[in-house]
Amino acid sequence: MTPDEELMGRALELARGAQRAGEPPFGALVAAPDGTIVAEATDEVNGQRDFTYHAEVGAVRRACAAVGADLRGYTLYTTVEPCPMCFTAAWLARIGRVVFGCTMAEVTAATGGAQRELAVPARWMNEHSGAPVELLGGVRDAECLALFGRA
Repeated sequence: MTPDEELMGRALELARGAQRAGEPPFGALVAAPDGTIVAEATDEVNGQRDFTYHAEVGAVRRACAAVGADLRGYTLYTTVEPCPMCFTAAWLARIGRVVFGCTMAEVTAATGGAQRELAVPARWMNEHSGAPVELLGGVRDAECLALFGRA
């Protein structure tokens, strides 16, 4: 198993925990260049009664609090392709890499549109950012998609 697959495994554990807690099954973490996890988060939109409490935003916030606002060289791992808000948070923090499992389009299809999100792919945002990050999708994608009831 590659280091990316191992760290995605941890993001999957977080997502499963969120699901058990009644939240959408999204998990994210930020890892230092040496692979050490510096922050973890899950969606907390139901508990916080606020749709901005996405896992990726939480992980980026916690990583910045732990190591500073410049996350160059760090990697964001997330079970689902980041939405525009989450991608922007990572991009503004200068995250070097974003590794994700399944795409938002796959989640939308699997949930029949019940999991609502803007249909703006991370690849498009990255290409138009002016300072692209390394973007890697499809890591343990079937396991990530299975959280939504279909693999």
